[in-house]
Amino acid sequence: MAITLLSGCNFHNGRNQAAHGPHEFPYVTPPAMVSSREEAVEYTVPRFWNRYIDSAFIWEGQFKDDSTVVGGVKREEMDKAVKDYVWLLWGTSQDAARSSLQNLMASLEAASESAGRDRIYSFLTSALENMLYDPNSDFRNEEMFIPVAESILRCRADSSNRHRYRFYMENCLKNRVGQKAADFSYTDSRGGIHTLYGTPGEYTLLLFSNPGCPSCRETVSRLHSSEAISGLIGEGRLTLLSIYIDEDIGNWLDMLSEWPEEWETGYNHDLTIRDELVYDVRAIPSLYLLDRDKNIIFKDISTTMLLLMLQTKPL
Repeated sequence: MAITLLSGCNFHNGRNQAAHGPHEFPYVTPPAMVSSREEAVEYTVPRFWNRYIDSAFIWEGQFKDDSTVVGGVKREEMDKAVKDYVWLLWGTSQDAARSSLQNLMASLEAASESAGRDRIYSFLTSALENMLYDPNSDFRNEEMFIPVAESILRCRADSSNRHRYRFYMENCLKNRVGQKAADFSYTDSRGGIHTLYGTPGEYTLLLFSNPGCPSCRETVSRLHSSEAISGLIGEGRLTLLSIYIDEDIGNWLDMLSEWPEEWETGYNHDLTIRDELVYDVRAIPSLYLLDRDKNIIFKDISTTMLLLMLQTKPL
């Protein structure tokens, strides 16, 4: 998909190291016939963890008393490897990302059945959860997190956290990418009542935001200054719909000047979005990109990733 998505990744083999020192993360090296970055992503994603998994449970025994090492690799290198992997997942297809994560979880589950190997499983599932599900992560992606949560529920969810991960899964399965977004009604600043499904345009960018919220102001500024988004709105192809989901309507009316005039703004008058969790708005602001039929293209995507996706693969 995107050339820029590979800029943070190093396609190289780790150097052989002395047995007494931590090993380098064994990155994948695409073969010489792989000429494009898109092909490199397709080659690397399903193989990214293979060499590490094959070696980690041997290396782990060498450093079993060193908490700064995971599977024979320094934690800071593992943090970078997870970030590189997630970058690659964003650059491939949804099916390829899901398949890679499912295979990774299956490999970890099988290998971690042996005593003393839980640290590798725990590190990777925790790191992926922080990257893919934390509402403050720029790389959050609930669709990618589903295989991780499913694995945790199968293997690691005890009575103290099973309810939490079931709740995560329940919310991840709402308004999934590729499915129709849940409809709702809203009232605009003139008192007119509308529905999401009545929103015109080839695309709808749905923004859940609060007046006066510093993060919302930053998001509004970045979206408003985006040439891609402004161009789509100007062409009539995109409607940007900003929705307030709380009950302080007076404050919302007072702060309407914060939103650009060319955007559609409103509030969810029956509070169903918030109270009935029609949408799982885990943090404000939250962005959804929908197509003409209100199928979800991106769910709760960060502003950073949305603008990057529009830059690398224009609508």
